[in-house]
Amino acid sequence: MHITRTVYTAALLCLLPAQFAAAQIYTWKGKNGSTSYSDVPHNLKISNASTINVRTRTVTPPPAAQTAESAGEGSLADQQKQLNDAVSRENKKIEEQNKKIEEQNRLQKEDNCKTARLNRQFAETARVANRDEFIKRYDADIGKFCN
Repeated sequence: MHITRTVYTAALLCLLPAQFAAAQIYTWKGKNGSTSYSDVPHNLKISNASTINVRTRTVTPPPAAQTAESAGEGSLADQQKQLNDAVSRENKKIEEQNKKIEEQNRLQKEDNCKTARLNRQFAETARVANRDEFIKRYDADIGKFCN
């Protein structure tokens, strides 16, 4: 029965539309001897599956396991884990930087609030013609920085 399925699958691969012809197709033998086809390598390891070129109908054998290990490639799942770890480390750094910036902004806002209150006190005791304008301005600054 698996021979029929294999022939059917091979025929299906030959009839693929042109848009799928450029995609990589992997093939491997299962434990029961059946041939499997997929767009994802067996167990997400390229070294476990042959690659089929649909246009030329040629099969490229899997790369040697020693070559993949020596190049530090490993499985796709391992590579994805490494990428996820790198992104996680980078996100942690960014979060720490954001916390530092938030703290700096908070301290700056406190300083601005103190300055606005001092300016308001000075404006109340000032003897200038536009004292009311200064008081309005410093009240606005107090509302902006102290709330």
